[in-house]
Amino acid sequence: MKKTILLLAALTVASASYAKEIMPVAEMPTETMAVAQSDMYLNVRVGGDIMAKYDKVYQGYFDDSTDGFGGEVALEGYKMLNDNVDVGLGLAYQFHADRDSKNGVDGVEYDSVPLYLTAKYNFITDSNIKPYLKANLGYSFNFNASDAKSSSIGSTGTSVDDGLYWAAGAGMEYNNFTVDLMYAVNKAESSADSYSVKSDNDYDRVVLSVGYLFDL
Repeated sequence: MKKTILLLAALTVASASYAKEIMPVAEMPTETMAVAQSDMYLNVRVGGDIMAKYDKVYQGYFDDSTDGFGGEVALEGYKMLNDNVDVGLGLAYQFHADRDSKNGVDGVEYDSVPLYLTAKYNFITDSNIKPYLKANLGYSFNFNASDAKSSSIGSTGTSVDDGLYWAAGAGMEYNNFTVDLMYAVNKAESSADSYSVKSDNDYDRVVLSVGYLFDL
C-alpha cells in the first residue's frame, strides 16, 4: 500500500514538471496604446488694423480716413473635419480707430462685437509651417457710438445700427502659433440725434493678427 502511494506521488510530480516544460509562457503585449489626438482646438488671437477707413457720412461732410489705432481681441473654437478643412465659431471685441478730422469735423465712430462662423483650408506641407486660407461670416453688434463733432456748431449725439460682418484672407501656423492677414468689414448705419436720416458707416480695414492654439 505504501509503495503504491509513493509511486502515485512520484508520477504526479513528474507529470507536473513535464507539463510546466511544454506549456508556452503567456507574454504580455509590448505594444502601447496610442493616445487619440483631439480634433477640436481654440485659437486666441490679437490683431491691429492697417489702412482702416469709415464710409464718408452725410454727403462726405465727415471724411473716411482714420487717425490713431484700431484692433481686436478674438476667441475662435474649431473642429477639424479632415486634414484640410477646419470649421468653427468666433467671438471678438473690436475697437475701431478714430475718424480723422476734416475741416474741423470728426466723430461718428463706434466699436463692434461680432459673432461669426469661421472656416480654414489648410495646405499640407513637409515642414512645420502650415499655410491656410481663412474666411469669417457673421453678425456685428455695434455700440459705443461717438458724437458728431464740429468746431463751428458743437457736438450732437449719434446712434449706430448693427450689421453684417465678414473677413477673408490667409495665414500660417507654426508650432501652435498663428499669423493672419485678413481684409475685414463691419457693416453699419449711423444717424445723428438732430438729423434722423441714416447714413452708411461701414468700417473697412486689413487686420494683421497673431494667435496661439490650445487643444481641447
